Amino acid sequence: MMVLLLIICCVGLTIILNFSADIMATKIDAAATTPAQQVGENEQIFDDILMPPMVPMMPIVSTEAQQAKTEFRLESVLYLLLIIVCGGALTYYVSGKVLKPLDTLNNQIKNRTVHNLAETMDMPLADDEIAELTQSFNEMTDKLNEAFLMQSRFTANAAHELRTPLAVLKTKVDVFKKKNVHTTDEYDALITVFEKQIKRLSVLVIALLEMTNMNDEIEQEPICLQDILQEMFAELTPIADKKEVQLYLDCDDSIVYGNPNLLYRAFYNLVENGIKYNVVGGSVKIEVKSNDTQTVVAIKDTGIGIPEDLKKTIFEPFYRVDTSRSRETGGVGLGLSIVQSIVKKHNAKITVTDYENSGTCFELVFSKNKGRN
Repeated sequence: MMVLLLIICCVGLTIILNFSADIMATKIDAAATTPAQQVGENEQIFDDILMPPMVPMMPIVSTEAQQAKTEFRLESVLYLLLIIVCGGALTYYVSGKVLKPLDTLNNQIKNRTVHNLAETMDMPLADDEIAELTQSFNEMTDKLNEAFLMQSRFTANAAHELRTPLAVLKTKVDVFKKKNVHTTDEYDALITVFEKQIKRLSVLVIALLEMTNMNDEIEQEPICLQDILQEMFAELTPIADKKEVQLYLDCDDSIVYGNPNLLYRAFYNLVENGIKYNVVGGSVKIEVKSNDTQTVVAIKDTGIGIPEDLKKTIFEPFYRVDTSRSRETGGVGLGLSIVQSIVKKHNAKITVTDYENSGTCFELVFSKNKGRN
């Protein structure tokens, strides 16, 4: 394309130069062959007798002028071909040098597969657009690699969560079938196991469906946080009293925009986790603070805490900090993952930090711009 553009420019320039040269040569030749029209101020003009002044004389092109025109055209064509060949070769060489990093990048991209997404491509030495493109591609592959790893962990964990209750049910049925006669207590024990495992499967399936439905759009409406937090506080107080955990609520009349049912579910999961994984005599505090630009909801507990190296993975599906306690409390490891999905749907941010000695603090930050929470 660059060579073609060069050819078009050269040909156009040559045609214009030849046209201008022809006009100029004709004018010069005509001026050289035109007879004098005035000898003196008071003398008669001889040419006026032979030809009236109103009739212009046709220019006579001499042989020398015609030959000069022909030589000029031949030389211009020769220079045209020379410029096209030299310019085309130079353009091809320079463009090849310039596009070589792009060709290298293209080959590296072609060789990318799921198995080598973690590899980082070498950055070009020049700080140009290709270097920026390489940097952007490295960032994209890092995100894709993390997504693939998360998907692999999700698949493995989901299979494990589904397999465990099914294996328990199958084992109980096999043991039950080995005896021909069964007592009432044995029937009751079998039914109890079935109820427990079926309930566990139901909770898991419902949680997975909720995560799937998070892709749907939500309606934005003004929500008074005090209303939904007080309702949640009243519902969770009996559970906290049973665990001997004290609940505290410090909330103003802040307004955010979003879906009240989804936000209620997010706050409920976080506070419920703070109760479940707390210690006897512990506490869970819910604090809401607002300024001109944002509203911050902080949920602080004095529970078992989260190790620093695990804070980035707690929002992954089926992840548990304490597996044994999660089994006892009936959790399936999807609560925090659902919370993060809800928070993202409201364009908010959630962070987790340590609180006091061994507790945990979850902070949810909502923007005060309507439709941009």
